[in-house]
Amino acid sequence: MKFSNLVKAAAVLLGLLSLSIKAQVPIETFFKGVSYANMRLSPNGKFLAAGKVLPSGEMHAFIINRKTNEMVSEMKFAGKLGVSSVTWLNDKRVIVGLGFASEMSEGFGGIGQLLGMDIDGSRKDILWSGQTSDYGGNEGMRLIGPLDAENYLISVYPSGSGMSKFPYTYIYKLNMYTGEATKLYRSPIRAASPIRKKNKETGEWEVTHWVGKAADSFSSTVVLTKKEDGSWEEIRYEENEGMRIPRGYSSDGKWLYVRDTISAPTSAVVKVNVKTGEETIIYRHPKVDVSQMFQDDNGDFWGALINYDYPKVVILDEDNYYAQVQLKMEAAFPNQAIQIASKTADSTEWLIHVSSDKHPGKYYIFNQFDGSLKFVVNRADWVDPKEMPTTHAIRFNARDGLEIGGYLTVPKGKNAKNLPLIILPHGGPHGPRDVWGWNSERNILANAGYAVLAVNYRGSGGFGRNFQYDWYGHWGLEMQDDLTDATYWAINSGIANVDRVCIYGASYGGYATLMGLVKEPDLYKCGIGYVGVYDLNVMMYTGDVAMRKAGKNYLNWALGDTEEKRRAQSPAPNAEKINSPVFLMHGMLDYRAHFENYVVMRDALLEQDHRFETLLIPRAGHGARDQSSRKQIFCRMLDFFDRHIGEKPDPMRAPSTDCDVEGVDPLPFEYFAGKGAYK
Repeated sequence: MKFSNLVKAAAVLLGLLSLSIKAQVPIETFFKGVSYANMRLSPNGKFLAAGKVLPSGEMHAFIINRKTNEMVSEMKFAGKLGVSSVTWLNDKRVIVGLGFASEMSEGFGGIGQLLGMDIDGSRKDILWSGQTSDYGGNEGMRLIGPLDAENYLISVYPSGSGMSKFPYTYIYKLNMYTGEATKLYRSPIRAASPIRKKNKETGEWEVTHWVGKAADSFSSTVVLTKKEDGSWEEIRYEENEGMRIPRGYSSDGKWLYVRDTISAPTSAVVKVNVKTGEETIIYRHPKVDVSQMFQDDNGDFWGALINYDYPKVVILDEDNYYAQVQLKMEAAFPNQAIQIASKTADSTEWLIHVSSDKHPGKYYIFNQFDGSLKFVVNRADWVDPKEMPTTHAIRFNARDGLEIGGYLTVPKGKNAKNLPLIILPHGGPHGPRDVWGWNSERNILANAGYAVLAVNYRGSGGFGRNFQYDWYGHWGLEMQDDLTDATYWAINSGIANVDRVCIYGASYGGYATLMGLVKEPDLYKCGIGYVGVYDLNVMMYTGDVAMRKAGKNYLNWALGDTEEKRRAQSPAPNAEKINSPVFLMHGMLDYRAHFENYVVMRDALLEQDHRFETLLIPRAGHGARDQSSRKQIFCRMLDFFDRHIGEKPDPMRAPSTDCDVEGVDPLPFEYFAGKGAYK
C-alpha cells in the first residue's frame, strides 16, 4: 500500500455521530486520535517507522521505504493497545513498544509488550510479553538504553496503578532478536531508576546512583550514591524542602548533571565536576521549573524545556549539533512547539515534529547538508488549523498579590469580549499543571462557542516547590480563591459576560467545581463535576490512594488532618449552599476518586431537593477512554452548557434526547427535577 493512501485513509472518521450541537466545525473532529504515533527515521535515512490507527480502531506498526513511498512491512494488533515507542535497533530492525490501558489514567501508560520486526517483515517476534514472575503478571517496562548491538537494559515494574505502591524495580538485559531476558538485579530502593556511567577502560556500564521513593511517603525521594569502597550512601529528600537529583553524565564522564531545588524553589540544571566536586548552575528560571532535559546520542545534555507562558527550549550548549538544529527549526516554524524525533546516524537528516494549539502535529525531514525541509505526513489531516480556536497565555494577581498563570482559549472568529466563559480547573491537584498546546477538551468547548479559562492555581506543579507544597491542606481555601479571582479577572477585563459563566473540571477539577458552587453561589450559573472528589472524609478511606501507608500520609497532609477541617472543605456536606444547576458524571469503576464520592454528592443534592443531572459510565474508571462514551459525555456536557449559558439559555428546557451513539447502549442518564435550584 502506498504511503499516500495511508494518509488518505487517516481522514476517515470513526463512527461519525450527528450531534445537535452548534459548533464551528463538526464535533467529531476532536474525537479522532492522531493517525501516526512515534514516527522515527532509520539510521541510514532510507526508511520511516511508526504506529498507525486504522479506521477500524485497530493499531498497527509499519515501515515505509522513502524512495518508493511503499509500505514494505507491517504488524497488526487487535485490542486496546497503543504504540508507545518505536526504536530502530539498526538499519534492518525495528523495536515497537505497545502501551497498556490503565483504568487509573486516560490513554496508554508505559510499555506492556515489546515486539521486533525486520524491515522486510520477517522475524516478527514478541520480545517482551509484559508477564514475568516478579509481580505475578501484567508487568510494565521501559527501555533504559542500549548495552551493545543486540541488547537493551530495561526496567520492569507493575502495570497501571500498581506503581504507586512503590514496589522494587527489576532490571533486565533483553536481547532484541531472541527476546532472551536476563535478570541483573533488583533495585536497592523502591520505585527506583538507575543512573549509569560507562567505564572507559572496560567499556562496561556501571550504576553509580539509584533514584527512588521512600515507602512511606509520596513526597520523599531517596538517592543512593555509590562510594569508592563500593558501599552506598543514602540521602532522603523531602520534596517540599528541596532535592538534588542526578540525571546523567556527560559523554566524557567528567560531569554529572543534577536537577536542584535546594538552592532556590525552582529547579536548576547543575553540572558537577566528578573529580573536584565543583558545581556550576547552567540554567534556572525564577518562576517555573525545568520540565524536561534533552540529551544527544552521546548522552550530553544540550537543552531544557520550560513552560512559563509558552513552551520554550532553553539551549544549554550552543555548540551542540542538536541545539543548532533546534534553533534552525524554531526559526522555520515560529510560535510552534518543535520536537526532534530522530535523526540519521550521520546527522544529515532529522525528523522533526511540529505542533501548536491549533494542530496536534506534522512531521518534516530537515536535511542539514543542503538546508531543505520536506513535509512527511500530517498526523491529523482532518484538522484545519485555520478553523481552530486560539489559546493565549494569561497572568493575573490573586487577591493576596500572588501571580497566577493560565490559558484562555477563544472561539474561532470571536473577539475576547463579553463571551460565555467556562472555568476549567485541572486535576491533580499537586503536581499536574496546564500548558499551551493542542488540547482537545479546551478546543471542543471553544468550538461550541465558549471561552475556556484553564488556571494554574496555587498547589499546581511546575512553578517551584513553594508554589506547590505550601498549599497542601488548602483545598477549597486559597486554592479555590484563585479560581474565583480568575473568574473575576475575566469578567473585569471584559472577556466574560458576568451572567454567562460556568465551571467544569475532572478529578480534583470536579472537586473544585462543586466547591466553587458552594463558596460562590451567585457567581457560576452552572457546574459540571466529572469523576470528582466530593467528600474529603470519604477520600480518606476509599480508593487506591488510601490503601497504603504512603497514601494515608499524603491524604493527611493534602486534605487536612482533622475530620472537622475536611468536612468544612468538602462540597457534599455543604450542599445546602449550592444555588446553581449541577451535572455529575462518574465512572462506576473509579478507584481513584472512588464511586462513593458520586453517591454522597448525589444523596446530598437529593436531600436538598436540588434539581440536577447525572451520567454514569459503567465500564470506566477514573475517566472514560472509549470513543462512544466520550462522544456521549461531551454531547451531554455541551447540551447542559447551552441550556444555561448558551446563546439563548433556557435552564428549564429538558435535556437533549439526541446524545446516543448508533449501535451502542446509551450511558445511564438521569434528570432529577427537584425544586430547590435554578433561582
